[in-house]
Amino acid sequence: MNLKTEAKIGIIVLSTIALVIWGINYLKGRNVLKRSDVYYAVYNDVAGLKMSGSVILSGFKVGMINNIEFMEGHLDKVIVAFVVSSSYEIPKNSVAQIYSSDLLGNKVIRIIPSAEKDVYQYGDTLVGSIDPDMMTKIQNQIAPLVESTNHAVLGIDTLVTSINQVLDPETQKKLQLAIGNLESTTASISKQLSPGGKLDRTFESLQAFTQMLDENKDKLSSAFANIESISDSIASAKLSGAISNINATFAQSQILLEKINNGEGSIGLLATNDSLYNNLVSASGNLSDLLLDMNEHPKRYVHFSIFGRKEKKD
Repeated sequence: MNLKTEAKIGIIVLSTIALVIWGINYLKGRNVLKRSDVYYAVYNDVAGLKMSGSVILSGFKVGMINNIEFMEGHLDKVIVAFVVSSSYEIPKNSVAQIYSSDLLGNKVIRIIPSAEKDVYQYGDTLVGSIDPDMMTKIQNQIAPLVESTNHAVLGIDTLVTSINQVLDPETQKKLQLAIGNLESTTASISKQLSPGGKLDRTFESLQAFTQMLDENKDKLSSAFANIESISDSIASAKLSGAISNINATFAQSQILLEKINNGEGSIGLLATNDSLYNNLVSASGNLSDLLLDMNEHPKRYVHFSIFGRKEKKD
């Protein structure tokens, strides 16, 4: 038998209402389709914990946060209710710790189980604690670095102030002039290195010379080999015989000089006997007198007549 239209509409409406109720409870941390136990924990500060946050046990999600409210009459106490699947038993003296689950700072409750054999019952209150989140740890680590940086900045500021006090206006002008000269020198070097500059042409010539050497390396190797061969030939030549001959010549020359000094031979007599010198001096004097007499009395030595007439005697 077919259902009537009204019955179909009623079933759809009831299903929709049930789905809405389940969704609302699920968003509140309640799963009406699964049996759960409710537990509580008291904190002085929930550190940004939110409804529907996860409950973690050994890294696995076992429940959700159900409710967060102040303890009645105590604004410094916050009661957090959370549900855990009934299939997970929590040992007594376990700790419900609030900690950051990621770098974004999302807070969850982490169950730190104890070694007790007895377990909490539905509605029991666990010991609550707060773990310093990751950002707080990072801030604690960065704080000394920031302080050191501040000290460094203050030191640099003091150094700059001291430099400004030491450098008078004249020195500052000289320093600026030196920096200007350095910039000019840098620009000049850059210009020389630019295409067409002297340094660029020098590098091109050096590159061409290197290329030429590379292209003629075989010829250069042959030339060096020839030079090496000539050097070996000179080194291996019979120079000892020539040196011996020179030594013999020097020895004979020394013997000849000794004989000359001793008056041996013609050259020795000429060098050591002064009689020849005296004779030469005497002959030179006689020759001089003869020339003088010939100059004064030429007729004594030369007789001639054009007509054959006999000359008178002086």
